[in-house]
Amino acid sequence: MPILITGATGYLGSNLTDELLAQGCALHLLCRSEPSPQLRRTTGISIFQGDIQDPGSIRRAMKGARTVYHLAAYARLWARDPDHYRKLNVEGTRNVLEAAINGNIEKMVYVSTAGVVGPSADRPMDEEMPRNAGFFNHYESTKWEAEQLCVSFSQKGLPVTIVNPSRIYGPGPDTGSNPVTKLAELFIQKKWKVVPGSGHDIGSYCYVDDVVDGLIKAMERGKSGERYLLGGVNASFNELIETISRISGVRRRVWHLPFPILETFSYGQLLHAKITGKPPMVTPDWLRKYRYNWALDSSKAQRELGYRIRPLAEGLAETIRWIMENRLSSGVVSSLHIE
Repeated sequence: MPILITGATGYLGSNLTDELLAQGCALHLLCRSEPSPQLRRTTGISIFQGDIQDPGSIRRAMKGARTVYHLAAYARLWARDPDHYRKLNVEGTRNVLEAAINGNIEKMVYVSTAGVVGPSADRPMDEEMPRNAGFFNHYESTKWEAEQLCVSFSQKGLPVTIVNPSRIYGPGPDTGSNPVTKLAELFIQKKWKVVPGSGHDIGSYCYVDDVVDGLIKAMERGKSGERYLLGGVNASFNELIETISRISGVRRRVWHLPFPILETFSYGQLLHAKITGKPPMVTPDWLRKYRYNWALDSSKAQRELGYRIRPLAEGLAETIRWIMENRLSSGVVSSLHIE
């Protein structure tokens, strides 16, 4: 029986779609915008035009499906109307959950974000540790609300598992959801010049193929109502930049900009966005996240799902190889090497 995927045209969703197709699965894709002609012609895929804000289109896409991966969300830095986060991330998820429980779906995997668990202090955060800071932005808070909906529907009898990826990177087009890959591309092109603050802040960097495998394993083995952190290697921003530099062979100086300077810039970006409607490069609420560490402990996913974490150097080598082969001019590629 088919599998329904919402958000299939996004960065993670497109990689999940490719892997499930490779495994011989039949897929229903709920697509808000017109998909590519290649996707429409792909054997095994049925396209359903619609939106998670439209319950009718969800029911049509879900008809005949056995399981659901719900990835569709509003994950951008900024929205002219902040309520847009709630409409998509909370009410849209409610629509999917209601269609699933009424449509006798056997299992649903909801893709949240590791940002909901909060920053880390003296040790990496796991699923059971209480959040030690308020939410930094509308995206985090609405994804947390959506998780609570998932738990409540699991208590009503819908088997639903929550997964929380961290900072995903790897090969693939720039969709806004893989900023680490974009950073690596800009660094290789010698266009990346700054590091926020000291660069000692810790992030959890997970390779896209590992996350896709984690989603599939969550469908197979994840417990209903449970949350699984799909983190990666805990590394500082400085370590990330140094690893990209070492693997690509590109050496350049980066400037550590103090947060007061960056905050002034971010407020200017926010004002410009409100006046022009053009999305900002950064906003004050997102910038504040970089004052904290975001180390994760994915032991639960490793233990219960068989989740695997690729070494950062290995994942970045694959990413940089893809960038050199697909995104850079031949003149730039010829001057680089991969360690």
